Amino acid sequence: MDALSRRVGAAISHRQGRFANQSLPRPLPVVEDASRLEVAYLLRDAVESHLAGCHKVVLYDPNDEDLGTKFSDVAETLLRVWGDALVLWEVEAFLTTPPPPFFTLKTKHLGAERQYCAAFVILARLEAVAEVFAEIQQTSWFLGTAKYILSYTAQDISKETLAAEPILGTSYDFVLVSRTTAKESGLQHLESSSKDTNLFALLQNCPYCDAGDPRVNLVDVWSPSGGFLMGRALYPDLFRDFNGHKFRAVTLVYEPFSCYEKIDDVIIPADNCVDNNMLREISMNLNFTYVFVEPSDGQWGHRLDNGSYTGVIGAVERREADFSLNIAITQDREEKVDCTIGYHVEPITFATSKPRPLNQALALIRPFAPRMWAAFSITLVVTGPLYFLICKFTVAPFERVTPPTLVKSYLIIFAACFNQGVKWLPVFSNRVFGMTYVITMFVTVTVYVAMLTATLTLPTLSPTLNTLEELVQSDFSWGIQDLGAADYQLLKSSKVPLYQEVFKGLQPCPSLDGCITQARDSKYAFITWRTYLEDRIAVRFTSATGERQLHVATGDIFPVELGWAMNPGCPYRHAFNRKIRALLQSGLISGGGETRQESEKD
Repeated sequence: MDALSRRVGAAISHRQGRFANQSLPRPLPVVEDASRLEVAYLLRDAVESHLAGCHKVVLYDPNDEDLGTKFSDVAETLLRVWGDALVLWEVEAFLTTPPPPFFTLKTKHLGAERQYCAAFVILARLEAVAEVFAEIQQTSWFLGTAKYILSYTAQDISKETLAAEPILGTSYDFVLVSRTTAKESGLQHLESSSKDTNLFALLQNCPYCDAGDPRVNLVDVWSPSGGFLMGRALYPDLFRDFNGHKFRAVTLVYEPFSCYEKIDDVIIPADNCVDNNMLREISMNLNFTYVFVEPSDGQWGHRLDNGSYTGVIGAVERREADFSLNIAITQDREEKVDCTIGYHVEPITFATSKPRPLNQALALIRPFAPRMWAAFSITLVVTGPLYFLICKFTVAPFERVTPPTLVKSYLIIFAACFNQGVKWLPVFSNRVFGMTYVITMFVTVTVYVAMLTATLTLPTLSPTLNTLEELVQSDFSWGIQDLGAADYQLLKSSKVPLYQEVFKGLQPCPSLDGCITQARDSKYAFITWRTYLEDRIAVRFTSATGERQLHVATGDIFPVELGWAMNPGCPYRHAFNRKIRALLQSGLISGGGETRQESEKD
């Protein structure tokens, strides 16, 4: 909060000539303006009653000399009421200052499900209010917070005028204050009983209230003596019922999560896919309809050098669609779009051909590893001269025993190695050496014979690859499906040497079935998401007896959560999150893939 206050003060320091303090204006000379006081009290009551605990930001236009009530006077009154609890900013300075790149708030709105909130009070003309609204709700100001806007324009604004405004006519979490009369507000009984001559209408746009289209509602009326006369919530949750609004959901086929059929450019969602089932349940609960659309480039979306995205992510970022179905939630994607909570953890893995029988011509040497064969050979070579030296130096001159020659020592060692009868010298040291050697060779040969028998009985298969380290060290090539998805972006942006080596060796393949077929029939590893891969293998590459035609590695990399991408600053993300969380808790999301696989096999 201190950092934000310093940033605010720096941004408007050139306009602070009339203020004595560092970041807050010095109170202007007191002007007994009843109209100004009424507006200030109304704004104070609205914020303290309906946005309790929210961080307060007051934006005002100082160039208002032609208006009856000066915005700077109202801002000064609010400053005296709230003191250091608010940030005061001129509209022009706010619009020309980039949002801070860090999270700033830790204040909870008492009546909201969303954890953090900021209350913006805008004192400016209607055109400037619309511009500020777009800046607040569609950029990264107070990232991660619920942002509520209360505005006063000093103009008489009707419902029709507000509805006709291009930006505010589709606004949300926005209330506009305008003067009204008891007759216009439908409170005719106040004309004779109330002493108040000034009434203020609080207008709010409801984005989906008119059969899924926007409609401006009168949410309350405020009088100086009676306060809020209707007692309604100024900022109700407008996204519990979309009243039949039609959304555009952008996606690609990604079984078992999203699947559809395309007939004459018409996309027909299929049943028994996880995301399809989720969307159907959520649409029934929130009362909306939807259509599926595809991205124009047929990609999931990777980041370009200019920071924008292609594919599904790009369509949501550019608001060509309202939201997507399953996408991998990554940090760089969350910088461009809003994402729902995750509902499934999906790692990357790879598939290769199944192990094949090895050449039986090498069966005689296969029981032992190369190092074991090297140790065995060295033992035979060294033991012959060693036995010769032991015999030569341990036989006493007076003993009637002739030590063997070097050649005969070699023959004795080789014969003993293969369990042949050998006559050792009748000397204690020679017999100890011979017994140790014979036992060692007996164990070694017995193990070899047993392993050779097993190798000849059951054909030996080639080793499987289960980690990227093993893949890189093998003679396999590897690649991914060319869809510009998160797997490509994750490998491309990784600083890990192993992943960089994998990225440099990528050989893209054209289609899912083509990639899997290439991995099955050649020394090629297909790298992709685990559930996506295993589902396709279960449906298309598994025999009637349940035997897979490929081997799927046991190792995983880059586990990420799957969620839905929504437009930047999406106001109804919390409503979707609430429904997704309910589906997770009820267990309706899990098991969708298995159901789809079974139905495909039938």
